[in-house]
Amino acid sequence: MRILVDRKIIFSLILFLATLRSYSQAFYADSAKSFAKLGQSNVFLTRYQLLTSLSASYINYHNWLGQNHDTWSFLSNIDFKHRKEFSSGWSHDYLLKTELGYLHFSDSIWIKNADRFKVALQWTEKRGKALSHSYSFYLQSQFLKSYQLMYDAEHNATEKKLKGWFLAPAVLEIAYGLNWFFWDYSRMNIAFATCRLSSKPRIPENPDGGIEADQSLFKSKRRTIKSEYGFSAQLYINKDIYPKVLMWDHQSRFFFNALNRFGMHTDISNRFTIRFLKYLQFRIDTHLLYEPDISHKLSYRQELLLGVFYERKK
Repeated sequence: MRILVDRKIIFSLILFLATLRSYSQAFYADSAKSFAKLGQSNVFLTRYQLLTSLSASYINYHNWLGQNHDTWSFLSNIDFKHRKEFSSGWSHDYLLKTELGYLHFSDSIWIKNADRFKVALQWTEKRGKALSHSYSFYLQSQFLKSYQLMYDAEHNATEKKLKGWFLAPAVLEIAYGLNWFFWDYSRMNIAFATCRLSSKPRIPENPDGGIEADQSLFKSKRRTIKSEYGFSAQLYINKDIYPKVLMWDHQSRFFFNALNRFGMHTDISNRFTIRFLKYLQFRIDTHLLYEPDISHKLSYRQELLLGVFYERKK
């Protein structure tokens, strides 16, 4: 009886593996045909937009919280958007966004107050009536090292403590979902299957990088990596409210795998730009950030900037 049961189990296992093999062959055959069709299709539409800007501001504090000082601020931006559409119906969207800024206090030192880059790639299948299948890749980090200035009263000196560097902190997301195009460069993507990896620096004051021990995927001497799986949504808006005068640029990202303060991540960036005298612009930048690995409070940054810009698009 035991031998008969073992034979049934072995026979069932053979049938299961044979079925799985046939399905896998069919899946890879369909995928190969799809990508082959994409490779043989022609590009019939290419659009891109390159925008670079340099903004500056001067602030004078008089009896502000008991202090008097002057501050110079400089911020540089590079934004690049690219869309390629194929005759097969596929479309590729690429986004690169960078910013680097410094503050300077009179009779003092330069302090980096903005350093970030974003890379967003998305491949979308043939458009349906409203939604289309999409595959996306997202990476966000900083370029240079970050320091926190600490005043040492005992030695009457200022110390610099390392707080971050390239790819620490960083966020990487790979997702599959549905995409909806609207206007020219605008789109909204809803990803039901999202794999998120976040990297945090390990420093003496924060040896675990703000990540609990049971949540870390990998630890090295300098960083801690955390993995999460859940739902995400992205919104990209690039709209000429009034052509060549008033621009609206909006980028939002949401991720959650639990409806509590530990499982939600939010990054909202909104910009209104007013252009005048051909190469001058006035900009209103608003940035909202909620990152539970750093703080359980909402971070907010509001900037008013005046500067020069250069744009090239097709």
